[in-house]
Amino acid sequence: MKNNKNVLITAAVAAAVCVVVPGAAFAHGSKSSRSAVSSSTSAQSALEARLEQMEAEMQALRAEVAKSRAESRATEEKVEAHSQQVQQKIAEVEEHEESHHDLLFFRGGYAKMEHGRGYGSQAPETLLVNNTNGDNDGWYVGAGFDHNLTDNVWGLWDGAEIDGEVMFEYMNFGTGTNTLIAINSTAPVTGTIENKITQFTLTASPKIKFKGLGDFRPWIIPFGLGINVISPPSSGVTVLNPGLMLGAGAEYKIWKDLYAGLDFRYQFTGGDLNFKSKGGAVQLKGVDTDGLTTGAYLGFGF
Repeated sequence: MKNNKNVLITAAVAAAVCVVVPGAAFAHGSKSSRSAVSSSTSAQSALEARLEQMEAEMQALRAEVAKSRAESRATEEKVEAHSQQVQQKIAEVEEHEESHHDLLFFRGGYAKMEHGRGYGSQAPETLLVNNTNGDNDGWYVGAGFDHNLTDNVWGLWDGAEIDGEVMFEYMNFGTGTNTLIAINSTAPVTGTIENKITQFTLTASPKIKFKGLGDFRPWIIPFGLGINVISPPSSGVTVLNPGLMLGAGAEYKIWKDLYAGLDFRYQFTGGDLNFKSKGGAVQLKGVDTDGLTTGAYLGFGF
């Protein structure tokens, strides 16, 4: 490119010289000819310098434009990446809001007392006479709900979620005969009254559900507070007994928000019912409400 420019410049200068000094080409050695050639050389040098300067300025301008384009592309890529992150977060929030994380469930199954109530009339635990000492078995029905507290243990672990469970259940352990009138009255008694041996339990506990197994979710209850209400009352005429509940189970999503599960729960109860009389013909004492339940449940997500 530079050679072409030199040729053009030389031709232009030669033409100018021929116009100004027509006889310069033939007047060899003359002073005017040397002066014209010198002027044309200076003009050519100045023009070349100017063209080189313009070329350098154009190259600098091109470099600046290329730099601006590169910075613009980098900025666009950053904006696009940030926009994708925002869209992903929005999609996750929408998915979380649309999905159901709470569960309403209904339970039923087998119940067992560790110690039966009303073992004979010499030292009855309740106001009953129940001579079948081994009759500690029964059944239960109940219901409750799980409320999701965190999907990832408050950011510590993505492998589990923690729910808060509130549950109640009714247990039935058969029947016994009521001896309240015979114990507390001198009037003659011609018969006895049959009573159902029942218990109502209300519990509240955290429930840890493990994720990562698809629609199958095992869970544990590490601890929980249970309040037990017995009927008939103890022979000390008390009905309430607190306890510590432990539990384990698993559930499976059958279809959409329908779940089926199995569970096992055990209660260790305190001594609030363990009252004994200090005298009298009849020894009164409290009731041990330790026991277990195990069965199945059906849950509905909401």
